[in-house]
Amino acid sequence: MPKPAHLTWEEAASPGLVNSTAYRQLVSTNGANMKQGDTVLIWGASGGLGSYATQFALNGGATPVCVVSSPEKAEIVRKMGAGRHRPFGRGLQVLEGREHPGPQGVAALRQEDPSLTGGDDPDIVFEHPGRETFGASVYVARKGGTIVTCASTSGYMHQYDNRYLWMNLKNIKSRTSPTTASPGKPTS
Repeated sequence: MPKPAHLTWEEAASPGLVNSTAYRQLVSTNGANMKQGDTVLIWGASGGLGSYATQFALNGGATPVCVVSSPEKAEIVRKMGAGRHRPFGRGLQVLEGREHPGPQGVAALRQEDPSLTGGDDPDIVFEHPGRETFGASVYVARKGGTIVTCASTSGYMHQYDNRYLWMNLKNIKSRTSPTTASPGKPTS
């Protein structure tokens, strides 16, 4: 495929990288195997991976629950179509001025604002921030739900309460794009 003349090589490579990664995490049968009607919590929904995950959820008939960090980022997600036809921006949580919550923070946010999960625990949690959100992701996924993870931009050492994983039969899957794997190492 020819590189668009107005893009640098890095800019031209970025959409393919994040698109492939988001697809493998969310849509692929090797990932979360998202289906119509699923509720998908997406951390960082306006960024590179998150925006592709949001678009895959919207176009695949799922309900994206988009977590962003500012009103400006919330507007980006709204322009993609998330939050449409939902009163009071249901399915969109802005964490402006707050650190990403741990499991107790998610429980408090759900009581304060049920729109964090659209009223339902998510079938799938699209997890890529890592240390700051992983514990909350394991906690908030529905019983039997799936947490798909890659990257770990906020840190690779994740902490979570294993009772929420083990006792609720949740799944953790890791998926990455083949282009990001180290030579000679498996991609997932």
